[in-house]
Amino acid sequence: RNDDPLLINTAGSWDHRPEPHGRIENLFLAGDYVRTNVDLATMEGANESARSAVNALLDAASADAPRCAKFQVYRAPELEPLRQLDAARYADGLPNQFDVAR
Repeated sequence: RNDDPLLINTAGSWDHRPEPHGRIENLFLAGDYVRTNVDLATMEGANESARSAVNALLDAASADAPRCAKFQVYRAPELEPLRQLDAARYADGLPNQFDVAR
């Protein structure tokens, strides 16, 4: 039980999150609920979605204004073997190797 729910992130919500700009020509979305490279409800995700929405708006308006810079989340290459192992265990229906609570 979480008596102080400061972080609300729904696991598995990626497929239900909207893109910053979709099929509705004049609708642009930004916020921590929008699909971005930051798969977590954070200010960083909201900031990235705002940058994407602004860029989409500028593109739709054929504006020659400079586009917002976007950043990639740093993923330490040293951890890649652990990510691959975790993905394989998940595919096999096994728990994460570091899960100790049952």
